[in-house]
Amino acid sequence: MAIRFMLMRNAIKSDKNFGKFFAHTVKNSEVTLEEIEQQIQENCTAKAADVKLVMKELFETIKRAMQDGHVVNLGELGKMYIAVKSIAVNSPADFRTDRHITGFRCKYTPFGRRCGTSEGQKKRRIRRAFTENCIPHRILSDRKNT
Repeated sequence: MAIRFMLMRNAIKSDKNFGKFFAHTVKNSEVTLEEIEQQIQENCTAKAADVKLVMKELFETIKRAMQDGHVVNLGELGKMYIAVKSIAVNSPADFRTDRHITGFRCKYTPFGRRCGTSEGQKKRRIRRAFTENCIPHRILSDRKNT
């Protein structure tokens, strides 16, 4: 599976890599939930309406579990949880929920397995299931910044 990219020049003057080139992913398009439902319907005996019903209930169940403070482990899809965003204070006594909690965000960690680079080494690298079998494919562009 080819992951398309093009080279782009860093135009941020304050960045230490200003003027250097980096790989930028080129996305094909967006796949909608309806398209996924249709693909699943074509690949098994479940109808698109069944898939839609299960996906809607899956979302509500995951949302409820995360809002209850749980990490939701979706197997090979990965893990999700809600994290708190806050402003730092000098001491615990200074912290006020109404002032220092600024919001929430959804954190996602894709499924992966630790692997070593050679025999006898600690398993430091994580191989992500979503990126297995990916091959880079450079797209040539006529943009000015390439």
